[in-house]
Parts: sequence; C-alpha cells; structure tokens
Amino acid sequence: MTAVVTRLAALRREPTADPWHDPEAPLRFLEHVERLTEPEGLGLSPAEGALLVLLPFLHRVHYLRRAAAVAGVEPWSLAVPAGAGPARRRFEVFAEGHEALVRRARRDAEAEPVVGWWLFHRWLTRDQEFAEPESVGELLAELGECVAPLGGTLDAGRLAALLHGLRRGPDVCHPEHLHQLPDDERVRSGGGAQRVRFRRLALLATLAHGMAVEPAGLPDIVAEHVAVPYPVDVAGLRRVLAGATWGGTTELPVLRAECHHEAVVEALRAYTARLDELLHAIRATGLLPPSLPARLSSSGVLPGRGVFEGYARFRSDDRRFLSLAVGVELYKDRDLAVRELYQNALDACRYRRARSEYLDRTGALPTAYEGRIRFTQGEDEDGRRYVECEDNGVGMGEAELRGVFSHAGARFAEQAEFRLERARWEALDPPVRLYPNSRFGIGVLSYFMLAEEIRVTTCRMSAEGVPGPVLRASVCGPEHLFRIVREADKGTPGTKVRLYLREGVVAEEWSCVKVLEGVLGIAEFGTVAEEGRRRRVEWEAGRVRSADRAARRYESEDDASRIHSAGWTLPWSAGAEGAQVVWCQEGGALLVDGLVVAPARPSGVLAQDGSGLQGVVVNLRGPDAPERLSVDRQHVLDELGSSLAELLTRAVTAFAGTPPGFRLGSWFCDVLQASPALADVVGDALVSMGRELSSGGFVFGSAATGTFPLDVSLVSGRRPGGHHDMTRATGYAPDHIYLWRLLAHGREELLGPLAELCPDIRTERPLRRARATDQWLLLGADVDRRAVISWSRGAVFRDEELGSIARVAGLSRDALDSRLRALGYPWDRAPGDPLPRQRRPEREFKPRPDPRARPVSVGALAEFVRRRRLPVDAVAAELRGTGWDVPAKVVEWYRKAGSEPLLRLYSPESSVGMVPLDPEHKVPPGHIAAMSLALDLPTSEICRRLTAFGLDADGSGLPERPDKSWLKLLQLRGGKEPHWLPWGASLSPGDVLFRAFSASLRPIEVWRRLRSLGFAVPSPFPDDADPDDRFLLPGHSTGPAKPPADPIAYRDLFSHQSSWEQKRERVAKLRSYGFVVPVEFPAEPGPFDDHILTELRDERRLRTGDVVPFHFALPLARDLNISPAEVAAVLVRYRIPVSRTSLPDGMTFRDAAELARMHSTGRVREEEGFPLHYLQETALRQHRTIPDVVADLRALGFTVPDPADTIRAALARVPSA
Repeated sequence: MTAVVTRLAALRREPTADPWHDPEAPLRFLEHVERLTEPEGLGLSPAEGALLVLLPFLHRVHYLRRAAAVAGVEPWSLAVPAGAGPARRRFEVFAEGHEALVRRARRDAEAEPVVGWWLFHRWLTRDQEFAEPESVGELLAELGECVAPLGGTLDAGRLAALLHGLRRGPDVCHPEHLHQLPDDERVRSGGGAQRVRFRRLALLATLAHGMAVEPAGLPDIVAEHVAVPYPVDVAGLRRVLAGATWGGTTELPVLRAECHHEAVVEALRAYTARLDELLHAIRATGLLPPSLPARLSSSGVLPGRGVFEGYARFRSDDRRFLSLAVGVELYKDRDLAVRELYQNALDACRYRRARSEYLDRTGALPTAYEGRIRFTQGEDEDGRRYVECEDNGVGMGEAELRGVFSHAGARFAEQAEFRLERARWEALDPPVRLYPNSRFGIGVLSYFMLAEEIRVTTCRMSAEGVPGPVLRASVCGPEHLFRIVREADKGTPGTKVRLYLREGVVAEEWSCVKVLEGVLGIAEFGTVAEEGRRRRVEWEAGRVRSADRAARRYESEDDASRIHSAGWTLPWSAGAEGAQVVWCQEGGALLVDGLVVAPARPSGVLAQDGSGLQGVVVNLRGPDAPERLSVDRQHVLDELGSSLAELLTRAVTAFAGTPPGFRLGSWFCDVLQASPALADVVGDALVSMGRELSSGGFVFGSAATGTFPLDVSLVSGRRPGGHHDMTRATGYAPDHIYLWRLLAHGREELLGPLAELCPDIRTERPLRRARATDQWLLLGADVDRRAVISWSRGAVFRDEELGSIARVAGLSRDALDSRLRALGYPWDRAPGDPLPRQRRPEREFKPRPDPRARPVSVGALAEFVRRRRLPVDAVAAELRGTGWDVPAKVVEWYRKAGSEPLLRLYSPESSVGMVPLDPEHKVPPGHIAAMSLALDLPTSEICRRLTAFGLDADGSGLPERPDKSWLKLLQLRGGKEPHWLPWGASLSPGDVLFRAFSASLRPIEVWRRLRSLGFAVPSPFPDDADPDDRFLLPGHSTGPAKPPADPIAYRDLFSHQSSWEQKRERVAKLRSYGFVVPVEFPAEPGPFDDHILTELRDERRLRTGDVVPFHFALPLARDLNISPAEVAAVLVRYRIPVSRTSLPDGMTFRDAAELARMHSTGRVREEEGFPLHYLQETALRQHRTIPDVVADLRALGFTVPDPADTIRAALARVPSA
C-alpha cells in the first residue's frame, strides 16, 4: 500500500494557478476516514482498510488528471474567444447558466480568474464524464505493478462508482447507484481471497469526504460573493478550512470555524445541513452500524472577532415566488406544459430503449422495445377535467420521485448512476447512445401552469430489466408535501401523469390535441392524442405529420408558430441518430427533438419570420441537436445559420431519386420568397446535380444559367398580370441585368435585334452564374416579403438596411459588398471610408471621385470624430491607416480648439459635437457676434483675440455690442445648432424674408443690415416687403430659397389650392422681387386653363423656359375629353413652349398612350426612363424595330438615349465570372 501511495504522489501534478486548489484536502479526507472507522463493529478486512486509505489519494490524483485533460479551456478567462475548441465551447455553455456572476467577474480583473476556476470545477464534476471506468482504468494502468498485490480490490468499474459517489451527497444512497456495487464480495487481494463490502465502503467514504470540506465543494454563495464589494478572499477561505475542526461528541460532531466573511458563514452552515442529510440517508440504509454519529451540527461556525459587525441576506418568499412562476402573472403560454409532458415522456422512452438495447446486446435480457406515448383529455367520474400523458418508458422508482421529479432544476442526465450506466452502454461496439432532451429540470414545475393537481402512477424498470413496484403520488402544488403509495409489488414499466386542469384559468374550448398537433412535427415513438370521441390524432414514429392541404388555406396568423407541412414529402437523415430533413411541397418548420422551435437570432436560411423554413422540415436531434435552448424550449439560442446550410446542402441529395418530370419550379419560388439563403442552398445543389428548374415549360434554373426565376418573364417575353409570383415582376429590369440574363440563355430572337444596334454584344464573355439571392437583392431585398415584387427599387439600400439584408441573405457585410459590386452596384464611397455608406439610384450611376485624394479638413475631421466616438489621435491614425491624408496641423488645431472656446463653432456638448473654426477661411460674422454676447466683450476685442490665433477676423458692419437679433440675421436656415453665414454669401429674397421673420424686424431693415456687412443682397427688393411673402417665393417649403436669376419650377409657380386669378397675382409678386417669369397671362382664362396649369406643377423637372414635352398633353386630353392639340394650344397661349402642337403623322391617340406607358391613373412615368427591356418588349409586341420605337418616343417629347450607347454602357456592367 505504501508503494501505491508513493507512486500516486509521483503522478500528482498540483496546479499552480488554481485559487481553489487545497493540497491539504486529501489528508483531511483520510483523517475523517480514520475517525469514522474508530468505533467497534465495523470489522474491516485488510482489503477494505487498504481501499479506504488509498481512496483519498486516488480521488485527488484522478481529479487532477481529469482537470489537466481539459485545461485547454483556459478557465481563468471568461471572455468568449473566436474559434474556441469543443471543450471550451462546452465550458462556455455551462458558464452561461451563471450569466450574472460571469458579467460581474468580467468587470473585475482580479475576480475573473477566481470565478473562472470555480466554474471550471463545477463544470468538471457536473457536466463532464468525471469518473467513467476508462479514465480510472488508465490511472490504474499507469500505477503499474505496485497495485497488483491489491488485485480485485482496485477494480476499475467499482472504483469509478466509488469516486462518483463521493460527490453525490445524499443521492449516494440511491438504489440504482448502490446496486452498481456488490453488497458483500470476496476478491483476491494480498495473496488470498478477502471480504470487501463495497456498498458499506461507498457510504463511509462519502461521509468522510464530505467532512473534509473542500473549498470548491462549498455552495454557490461563496463564488457569488467574489466579484462584489467586500469580496470573499479565497486564500483566507483555505486558511479557514485548514483550521476548521469537528468537535463536540461522537454522537453529535459540531463543525467549528472562525470565518472571515459572512458568505463563508452561510456556506458552511448550508454545507453542514446537506452533510447532515447525507448522514440521515446513510443511517436509513442500515448498511453501517449504529455507532455512526446521530446528527451533524454547524453551531460552531461563527464570524471571526472584529472581521465584520453584522450582515443580512436578501430572501424571497419561496411559496409566493413559485406561485408567480407557474401562475397567470408570469407565464402567458400554458401550452408549454403540454410540451413538457411530451418531452419527459420522450426521455423516458429513450432511456428504456437504450437500457433494453444494452441488455439485449449483452445477452443479459434479450428483449425488443417499441415506445408508445398517449395523450388523453377528458373528465373523470367526478366531472373534473384532466389531461393525461401515458408512456411505456423506463418509469420512476421511489428515489426518482423523491429526487429529480420533485426537485425543480434537477435533471436525470446529471445523476451519477445514469452517467455510469451510460458509460457501460458506450463501451459497446458500436456504442449504445442516449441523447436526453431534458435541459433545465423544470418540466414538472411547469405542469402547474395548467394543473391544480398532478397524479402520477409509475413503475420503474431497473438496470437489469426487472420491473419494480407500482407507485402512485398526488401533488397539489409547488412546495406541497406528497405521499408515495405502493399500489402493487410489480407492474409494467412506464409512467402515467394526469394533470387536473385549473378552473377559471384553462378555457373550456382549450384542447391538448390541438396544442400537440401544432407543435409536434415528428414523433420519435408512436404517439396518439385524443379528446374523448371528438378528436383523435396519430403520429407514426419517425415520420413528419402532414396537414391537410385544403385546411391550410384557412390558417390564421395565430397559427404562425405551428408545424406546417403538406403535399409530397422526401425524407433524408444524417444517420440513425442524427438530424432528419423532410422536403415538403408546402409549409416547413424547424424542430428540435420533434418539437417546433424558432431561432432567437435568425440568420441565413433561418432569417425570415418564424423558423424561416419553407419547403422543408428540419428535425435537429441526437448529436445534431443545438446546445442552447431558451428555458421554454421555444427558441434556439445557438447560431444555426451556417451549420444548417451545410446540413441542407447534403440533404438535397434526396431529390436525386425523383423522376425528371417532378415539378420543382413553383416549389423553388416559394422557398425563395420565404428564405433567399435557403433558396441559394437548394438551387446551387439542384443544378450541380444536373436538375433543371422550370415554370410553364421555361427553364430558369440550370448548370449553365444558374437560378433566376425572373428569367421566365425576362427572357420568355411573358409579362405579369395582376398578382404574381417570383417569376414575374412589375416594371422593367436594369439594362445590364437584362443583357446578363439574355446572354446567359443565348436567345437569338432577342439578342439578334440588339446585336444589329451594337455588334459588341456578340463578343464572348464569362458570365456570372446566377444565384437565388441575386434576384432577391436586385429586387430591393424585400425583407418584408410584399405580395407584389417590382423592379422599381432595385439594389438601392440605405446603410442602416445593410445589416438586416446581410443577415437574411446569409452573408457577412463584406460578402454583401462584394456581391453587390459583382451585380454592378458599387459603393458611392471608397473602401476604407469609415463613414456610413449609401447606395445610389440606378439613374445616377456614375463613378465618384475618391474622397481620399484631398487632405482632410478640420470640419471633416470633426465629423469623423463625432461618428467614430474616439479620441482625435485614434481617429487620425485610423484614417491614415486606410489611405487618408490627415495633416498634423489639422489635428493640432483640433486639439487647440478643444481647450479654447473662442476657436469652436460648436462645443462638445452640442448636438453636432465639437466643431472648430476652419483656419483656412475667414471667421463668419455670426461667430464674432455670438462670442461677443457669450463673453460680454466688444466685437473689436473678439476680433483682436481671434487675429492673435492667426485667424482672419473682421467685425466691420457689426455694432460693438450686438443684441440677439443679429444672431438671427447671421445664421443659416434650419438645424438645432446655429450655422453661420460665411462672409460675402449671396442671399435670395426668401433668405432675407426668413431672417426678418426670425428676428421680428421689417424685411427692408434686415436687407439694409445685411448689405452693410458686405453680403450680396437681392435687388430689386420692395420697400413694402412682408415676411409672409416668403410663402409665395420658390423653394420656401422644399429647401434653400431660390435666387431670382434661376428658372422657377412650375411646381413652385402654380399651386393646387390657388385659383387662376391667384396664379396671376403670384406671378406679379415674384416679378416685384426680381424673378424672371416668362409666363404671360391672357386677359381672360379659357375653360380648361386653370386645370392644365395646375397639372403642369406635377411635372417636377420642368422649369420656366423649358420646353414642355408633348406627351404631357396625353393624360390631360383623356381626362378633359379634348385632343392633345387643344392642350398644347392652351400652353402656347401662356407663352409656355411645347415640343410640338399635335400628334405625329400616322400616330393615333391610343398608340401614343400605349407607347408613353400611360397608366390607368393617367400618369406618364417618364422618370422611370425607357430601358432596353421596355424598348425590346415594345418592338416585339408591335412587330417593329427598336430604332422605330425610339423615334416615336422622341417625337412625343421623351428623351431617349441612343440604344447603341445604352447597350455598350450596360455591357460594361454585366455581371461576369
């Protein structure tokens, strides 16, 4: 035995950085083994004594080896690193269960490693396979020949069970745990057979280990008080435990310790109470003699003298809190209880299946198992409404009813006996595996969301396959006591849980069948739900349950979270235990263990509403189940986008066996409409398999063309009518996109006419293969999935939209940028520009100069600093790193302005942030006046001080002591902060009138003041000008006032609300302010004059002096029931020039209206232009050439560029490979 201890000491590798490590703990463990074996009556054999002496050292070395094996998780850091390995990821998932503690620790550099190591110890003992026989066997093998004399005393399997038991507390007495160890067995040891009572030793060792009190084994309250004011000192804690003793009598040992922190006092008292429970459970087994202590006390745990004066503990009323947690106030969705019933039944069936398979394969009990779950809703003989769930799973014994069933938060998968049993299963080849779906251990608690009483009838199947007694229990609420009654000594394994529904809470029409039908997509075991004779639904094991296609038409928005699937199905699975994928004609859902879930952070294929899945049901189970779910299990917290896309890519092979005529076109369009990223996955995989996608006989998806459903209308020439699907869009495609799709399909009847205009179209060029998300982006990334899709917006996005667009497309921001560039839509700022970016409309497409080509000004630097919210030096370094020229003098001036208010246009507290004066420009007079008022100094003194800083400051024209009215005169219009007029600025009549209104002065007085300061004021300017005249001037409501020399937009000249006479008076008023208005009013108006002039204002681009295109007359002619020539004659009478006075020869009004795309509203949409798509379509429909169509459009006054030039420009932007 000495040789074994010596060898163990050599194998020991004590950690140096772990603050919770206590090297003296094994010695205390051994000390208490000796204490508990002192009484007479134990009669230990030499082998038993050797095992008890070695166990503390075996436990310590084994624990250190297991910790070292996963030390790569680096527990001293609680940050979430990129690219973490599997072990680290599991540790992070465990740490998320202590979110508040981790958050506090992250804010305290000293506390972070202490909390991290504590979490590591918890994770190692609770969530890792701590003492499976393999790891124990490896330790014994490394000990070598020195353990040979002990023989069967150190059997790996039994030793693993003993080590497991040390941390079980009262659960060490669980029958399934104790029955893993022989009660009394003779083993070969020391050259002969010796008696070893393993169960007795397990209980004795567990009690001795508990009395040794290790720091990391104390309750959570210790770690919870590390990252707080007045924290626990862990080094001091180790000293407290080293000095702690068990005094008192043999019958009543008392823990004595002087504590340095109130949390340590509470922890040791709670720890002793649990240890006392262990002692009580051990005595109840009758395996140890009565000489054991009767009780354990913590009355000697006291605060140290002078350490702290007093403390209190925040407490909650547990009964009230639990009532709230399961009552009306907190939980609104009581249907969750039905989920929990199913999930618990599923776990029970999985458990029995795994146990049965193990027994069958090892020959211990050949048996076949077929799981069954049944839900029943009805009334009992007393008229009480109930829901009942019955399964033929593993069942529960008395220990389970007292343990995991009645303890909220306890999970059977965390119990040591299950882990040891699972280790035996997985030792087979191939292994027997069980993946529990239980995550939080709150299922039974949630039953009270529906129930006022729970009745449980159950029978446990033992690890040997033997049915146990039939037990019954009734529970009337959280925190209630319940009696366990034995109804029979032997029964059939399984569990029946009956929930008596709460009156006044659960509606009469509520149906568990409907609930289960909505959330259970794929049942792992045969499942039935029935509600008396009214309704019965069945789920065949392993198959998705499809809804009736006709019934789906009547589903409401309230059914959005329900499972939907209809029509044909194509199943695929990632192995017998892995994820299931079922492609379906209609509907779709994301499932975990067969139940509907939704992503908490949707992205990629899951980016749209709900699960975002259309055309496929995905059931994540077994090894493919997500690690993190919300407490109600309705949301997946893991990021699933990329892994799910990879899974679905593999699952598309299910289509390989479908016949060539299998119609996929409309189905693919539904997928695209619901999830563009999923359509990418499906489309790419299908075409790579050689499958074609078509609609109405036209192929829009192939290996050559890619997938682009709009090809059906673009290339086939068919136009949409009314509402339409993803193969049709209103409006006309951008020129380069139209050519891209024509070239991809090579349709000669469409390319030929274009090649006659521009032979360059025949040049061979590598084309980008289209993907489904290309179409989605080009249509404006319709995140909201509008019913009608249109080309009208195109790939034009605001910067704030880009994040959600990238998420839905399953792309990073950089990948989205690259994709849009590939489609012909580059950014309007250069790469590396840290300012927000924005797309430009198609009609404004043209190269923009690189803003980095010129040095950054002081104003631009201030804007960068405001947006980046970083110090000026950091912003300057960032800009220089991306190619910007930031002069050192500009940075220095910015710093100087930060400390000198006189040099700042705006202070750091303003809405625009700190903005310095620009030393390259003359100081605005408004700033001089503002500083004079703010500092109570004459303007001459302000100018002197500004000049001393090297600025050009001139106060000529300003009074020495200006009042606030001068500030109103000298600031620009609009904005929360004053923007000053620069020296010498030109002012329009509207500018003068606005300042008069703001300063409450006569306009002529304002005009004179501004003229005296050197501003360019308008002339003539009427002496009787009124501030309200500004409403008559052009641009008063649309932006800066217009100077008189500029042409006036007709929308500013003619108002909808004004009469003909008011229009004439307005023209006269404008002329008095110097505006040139070429319109001449006749003495009397004609019957249609006022209507025609008013409509002219809607031609937004037209200004006085412009030639009005003749097509303006077309909708007016129809509305007024006169000819276009009569409309033109009215305009000519007002001296408004018109492009022509009548229709071209040979052209009817109907021809002109159709050619002008005149809508039913009478509007001619000239601003949309006449793209190639329109020109080609019109020419084919009218059996004419494109040049003929262009000539007619120009004759109507439309501006249409040369089609050959349009084609050449579009070819330069065609997406290429």
